[in-house]
Amino acid sequence: AEDACGGTMRGSSGIISSPNFPNEYHNNADCTWTIVAEPGDTISLIFTDFQMEEKYDYLEVEGSEPPTIWLSGMNIPPPVISNKNWLRLHFVTDSNHRFRGFSAHYQVKKAIDFKSRGFKLFPGKDNSNKFSILNEGGIKQASNLCPDPGEPENGKRIGSDFSLGATVQFSCDEDYVLQGSKSITCQRIAEVFAAWSDHRPVCKVKTCGSNLQGPGGTFTSPNFPFQYDSNAQCVWVITAVNTNKVIQINFEEFDLEIGYDTLTIGDGGEVGDPKTVLQVLTGSFVPDLIVSMSNQMWLHLQTDESVGSIGFKVNYQEIEKESCGDPGTPLYGIREGDGFSNRDVLRFECQFGFELIGEKSIICQENNQWSANIPICIFPCLSNFTAPMGTVLSPDYPEGYGNNLNCIWTIISDPGSRIHLSFNDFDLESQFDFLAVKDGDSPDSPIIGTFTGAEVPSHLTSNGHILRLEFQADHSMSGRGFNITYNTFGHNECPDPGVPINARRFGDNFQLGSSISVICEEGFIKTQGTETITCMLMDGKVMWSGPIPKCGAPCGGHFSSPSGVILSPGWPGYYKDSLNCEWVIEAEPGHSIKITFER
Repeated sequence: AEDACGGTMRGSSGIISSPNFPNEYHNNADCTWTIVAEPGDTISLIFTDFQMEEKYDYLEVEGSEPPTIWLSGMNIPPPVISNKNWLRLHFVTDSNHRFRGFSAHYQVKKAIDFKSRGFKLFPGKDNSNKFSILNEGGIKQASNLCPDPGEPENGKRIGSDFSLGATVQFSCDEDYVLQGSKSITCQRIAEVFAAWSDHRPVCKVKTCGSNLQGPGGTFTSPNFPFQYDSNAQCVWVITAVNTNKVIQINFEEFDLEIGYDTLTIGDGGEVGDPKTVLQVLTGSFVPDLIVSMSNQMWLHLQTDESVGSIGFKVNYQEIEKESCGDPGTPLYGIREGDGFSNRDVLRFECQFGFELIGEKSIICQENNQWSANIPICIFPCLSNFTAPMGTVLSPDYPEGYGNNLNCIWTIISDPGSRIHLSFNDFDLESQFDFLAVKDGDSPDSPIIGTFTGAEVPSHLTSNGHILRLEFQADHSMSGRGFNITYNTFGHNECPDPGVPINARRFGDNFQLGSSISVICEEGFIKTQGTETITCMLMDGKVMWSGPIPKCGAPCGGHFSSPSGVILSPGWPGYYKDSLNCEWVIEAEPGHSIKITFER
């Protein structure tokens, strides 16, 4: 649906984009999409991108209130909510200029969850001889006058001329925020009619928010990280101290009820003016960065009467003009380019073994917004590894691997060699998500180990030159995932044991009959294994004589040497809960003891 010219969309959610998006759409396009839900359900349509030739290229939306909405130009429209169980989108372009087009996400709200949505505001767009009649009695036949638009409650209108071409403006009383167009114009429609270009706006009481100053800071939605208030109207206005700079924001957290609670972000200090809107955000997806054009930015949070979420946490800072800000580099990715000014291009690729999802290059546009989010680098769910050493990660590690996965990785080394696995991190949903390691390349190969939960498994060694890793995740909940490194070694040698943390290793020969020794750093003691291990033949297999030594900080002890180091258990990591440790330091009679805390 994202690149098709029309179609019928079913299901609980999806994305509709103009053909060729995010590249320029085609001339003379005529596409129709119909979104169909179950009887009684409603549909919310949230635009994430919108760029069309004003008046000549347009998107017509049917099935909402008002019945027909005409959208055109360069401003992102507010969400559209159906009053039926369907929405129809009709996209038309002429033979001249082309732009990016649009992309929108739709979400179906089941009838059992439906609430009275109250009054909705959608901008009407004049498209040659077509017009959306938005206000009741908003049109007069064969007239050069528009009807009196009235005044918003808790606000006022400036202007009393309702003739063709006249413009009236609106403002709100103190502690109220304007929702809708600040000004509307009387226009000629279909040769003989006169109608206003948009709704009369409404004034909503401001319930929260503040005025913020640069050069930087952080703010959150009410009650964050707990559920925000119902029926909230919050306004924040950020002003750069340096008038020659602009405002950049990024979200640490963001989660609003999709389609019904929104955060509108605009340029300047005129809160609610549709012409200044940069983004309308809902749900949980947000751009990496949003940057103003001027030294001010406004944010308007609107929530409905029920079903809230945690809201958001925002960081803001002043940056140079004509800049999109530093979007960062993807985890496990590589970035080419370090310019963030208008027309600068950044290119991305992933480290070996990772797959790039998203755009390979992004450009800083004239409106100070990047053309797309930076891509992500994911570890593929199906892959063969033939390098002598490498890393195997669960999808999206360490952010959580998701649900309904069935991943298979095969590690293939040279015939006559073997493979050693080291588990660096491991966290799966216990008893429901599993990692099985098999000694061979077949689904029926012998299982060396099956793992679940959060306990990090011990090292594993294959008997042959192939290992098969099978990862299965069910339909709900997920953990952090896993990080596994592997290396290959000859048939008559032992695997490289590595250098234990908090220790020094002596010996680099791993051939049959050789030995290595491990000495713990000062303050640590051996928590596993002996000081020396030997590579030997046992039960027909070449392996180390014992487990690879580990060193850790003890819980308590008795010290009598002239000097030393005492560490809390788990150092330099965290200590465990419910500990009761006691250390005794004993000196020669007549001597005192001095203790110095380094950290």
